[in-house]
Amino acid sequence: MDPNTAFPPGSPPIAPSSPPLVPPGYSQQMPDNSPFKKLLPLVLVVVVLMILFSGILVLSVGKSGKQQTVPTPTLRPTATPFVAPTMPMVSPSTSSLSANLVTPIKIGRLSFIRDGDIYNSDLATYSLLVKNDIHAADMLSWSPDGNFLAWREKTTSATPSAIMIYKRNNKRTFEIKPFEEGKINEVIDYAWSPDESQMSVLSHGTFYNLNLYSLISSSSGENIVGRSEKIKQIVWPNPKTILFSGSDGITAYDLASNSASLIVDNPKVMHMNLSPDHKKLLYSIGDNSKSDLYTINIDGTDNKQLPLQPVKIDMGTTNLPQSILEKGFIPYAVWMPDSNNLLVGYHYITNLPLVGKYNLQNNSFTAIAPFMLYQTDIMVDSLRLLGNRVNTFSSAIPTWQISLFTLEDNANLGLVRVIPDASSPAFFGNDILPGGNTF
Repeated sequence: MDPNTAFPPGSPPIAPSSPPLVPPGYSQQMPDNSPFKKLLPLVLVVVVLMILFSGILVLSVGKSGKQQTVPTPTLRPTATPFVAPTMPMVSPSTSSLSANLVTPIKIGRLSFIRDGDIYNSDLATYSLLVKNDIHAADMLSWSPDGNFLAWREKTTSATPSAIMIYKRNNKRTFEIKPFEEGKINEVIDYAWSPDESQMSVLSHGTFYNLNLYSLISSSSGENIVGRSEKIKQIVWPNPKTILFSGSDGITAYDLASNSASLIVDNPKVMHMNLSPDHKKLLYSIGDNSKSDLYTINIDGTDNKQLPLQPVKIDMGTTNLPQSILEKGFIPYAVWMPDSNNLLVGYHYITNLPLVGKYNLQNNSFTAIAPFMLYQTDIMVDSLRLLGNRVNTFSSAIPTWQISLFTLEDNANLGLVRVIPDASSPAFFGNDILPGGNTF
C-alpha cells in the first residue's frame, strides 16, 4: 500500500523507517537486550492459558450445579423396567424356556396364548403348557381352583364355535361344541361353576342358548335357557345362581328352582364385572360417550349408582380440574382385589380416559393419570395391572403383547413388564393347589 494514500489528504507522510506509535506513558526506547522483552511472549501464553482454564472451570461448576437439581430415580426391586427377549419358537418336546430378565418378580400363575399354543409364566421364566393342533383363539381362563384351563378355538371362519378344556391332573384336553338342531353354534361366553364340576356356555344359533356341561363326565350339555332376545355375557358367582346380561337387562337364574328373574330392568346394560369376593356385581349403563356405573348384590339387593363426583375428590398430580368428572365414566372398570376399590376411567380425551381409584366404602376418588384402560384388564394385586395391548412400537405389523403396569412408588400405572407376541392373559393367584399339588 502507498503510504501517501493511506491517510486523509493533508496528513504528513510517515516514513517506513519511523518507529511505531506507542501508548502514552510508555518509553519509545526499549533496548534489544531487555529481559522483559525476552519474557513477554511466555507471559502472554501463560495469561491466555489461565483465562481458558478459568472459563472451563466455571462451565463445569455450572453444569454440576444444574445436575444436582435433577433427582436420581431409585430402582424399584419389584418394578424394574426391562426389554423382554423375544420368545423363541418351540416344539412339543420343549418343556421350559428360560428368559434372561432383570429383577424377576412373582405374580402367581399367569397363562397366555402365543402362536396358538398355551404358555405359563411368572415373568421370570416361560414354560410351554399345551401344544395345540387346533390353535387357541382367545378367552383363556383358569377354573376357580386352577384344575382346568379353557379357551375358544380358532376356526377357518371368523366365528368361534368350540371351547377346548385342559385338565391339569392328567394333562389332557377335551372339547365342548354347542349344537342346536344339528347346527354348530357360535360360542359367545362361558363361566365356571364355583366347585369346578360344571361349565356354563353361552352360544348363539337360531336362539341364544345357555347350556350346562359336566367337567367330570362326558355327558352332553343341558339347555337351561333358550330365547330370541340377545344375551351378551354370563357370570357364575355362587353354586345356586348364574347371572347373564342381555337386551332386557341383567337376569338371575336360580339353578335350584330352574327359574329366572330380572334384577336389573334396563336395556342399556353394556358390561358387567363380578367382584373378586363374588358378592357384588359392577355394571354399566349408557354408551361409549358417557356411562353410569352401578353396584348390586348378587341377590339383587342394594342396587346403587356411583356418584360421578363423590364426597372426597383428590386430583393428585394431574393438575386437572374436578369438572372433568362431569363427563361421565367409560363403560367398564376394574375391581381391586379387596372388592372395596375400583379402577375407573372418566372420559377425558378421545381414547384416553382419566383413570383413578374409586373407594366404595368412603365414597372417594383419587386421580392417577390419563391411561388406556381396557375391558379385559385385571388387577393381579393391589398395585399391578395386567392386560392385552397392541404393540405399536414395532416396525412390522402391530401385534398383541401382554403388558404389566404398576402403581408402586407413585409410578402412575407405568409400564414395567412386557411379554411380546402374547395375548389373552389368564391369571391364577395360587401356585399351590388343593392337595398340595403344584403346577
